[in-house]
Amino acid sequence: MNLLVTCNENYLPPLRTMLWSIFKNNAEESFAIYFMHNDMREIKLQELNNFIKANGHEFFPINCHDLFEVETTVNRYYSVEMYYRLLAPFVLPEEVDRILYLDPDIINLNSIADFYYQDFKNSLFVATTHDYLTRWVQPINNIRLNMLESKGYFNTGVLLMNLPAIRASKKQEDILSVIDLYKKRLLLPDQDVFNHLYWDSILEADWRIYNLDPRYYSKTNLIFPKDYNVDWVESEVVFIHYCGKQKPWNKKEDYKYKLGEYYHQYEMEHKGEANLNFVLEE
Repeated sequence: MNLLVTCNENYLPPLRTMLWSIFKNNAEESFAIYFMHNDMREIKLQELNNFIKANGHEFFPINCHDLFEVETTVNRYYSVEMYYRLLAPFVLPEEVDRILYLDPDIINLNSIADFYYQDFKNSLFVATTHDYLTRWVQPINNIRLNMLESKGYFNTGVLLMNLPAIRASKKQEDILSVIDLYKKRLLLPDQDVFNHLYWDSILEADWRIYNLDPRYYSKTNLIFPKDYNVDWVESEVVFIHYCGKQKPWNKKEDYKYKLGEYYHQYEMEHKGEANLNFVLEE
């Protein structure tokens, strides 16, 4: 399986925890991890390489520092790495035909095989919407991003990419021109660009299974405890996505949403494994 990840150094700890959860819950799979970065320090790349290879998988770092002009595309507090997933089809090796992009603030609970190997059904991407958050602003998004017939606003945290079809449909210049054209109107920059370009070329997956937001789960668990509970999460959910500004690795025990314990569980397991490997190497 091919996985695509990207982040700055601040997000390396949750990225490693996310990868650990994938390795543990997909033990029968072999992964090629493609990591698009912006001049990350060599020592950090080597640490990530050692971790991935120690778990039996391959690591392919790609320095994207010169991919485009940072000052023309990044606004507010967003980092340049956010755009790399959109440009990935034109940077990854031609022989890579499908790849799963995941944000680093995600935890995997169950096998990803069904999601990864599914039929694209002539779509360029498989993604999810978070319509419980966007339904009220959908008409505004449609006008703002010139996608008047779109019925959904897709989240870019989990993206299965049909790379040959994307390359045939768009060029790197198309994406850069949209970023430049809309940069003053971009609220969620990479996500806005993605929806503007591809809204009619996306196969929708169930966000409750493949992009579960702890904020919404806490509400549904309170209202529908028989349907949305721990047993359901552990048997059905593939990806928990810790959306929003509050992150479980920053809040620790003060993280207020119920699914934070899964991040802490895998974080502790990963750190324990890392310490054990260090002792064995010594």
